[in-house]
Amino acid sequence: MSRNEKCNYSRKLNAYIDGELNEKEFTKVRDHLKHCHFCQNELREINRISGFLSQYKDEDVPEKINQQILDAVKIFPKRNLLNFLPGKLVKLSIAASVILAFLSGIVLSNIAFASTNDSTIEFGQETLFSMYYEGE
Repeated sequence: MSRNEKCNYSRKLNAYIDGELNEKEFTKVRDHLKHCHFCQNELREINRISGFLSQYKDEDVPEKINQQILDAVKIFPKRNLLNFLPGKLVKLSIAASVILAFLSGIVLSNIAFASTNDSTIEFGQETLFSMYYEGE
């Protein structure tokens, strides 16, 4: 099994480590780990990360700091985004539509009326009309 492929058992490894599997599933995963190198490596990685994270201890934030944070948040007025956005959104969408229509018109007219050959008629140049109706 390549490193990019995942084993179906790998999603059960955290539950296996935490003892959250029933006895039948626990036994299946344990027996699977004896033969699957991918899951063995995943298990090592999970244990390494758990060991790293266990170095840090949980600390409670002092109540004074909690209150300071809550007081700081109360300073800012609440903005109801549902009332603010629709007016701005409508104006923005109208402006974008007008600009898009204008630019589309320019691009499409350039495509429609552009010609690769020079179709202008200059004085003295023979035209189909002059050849048949003017008697040349």
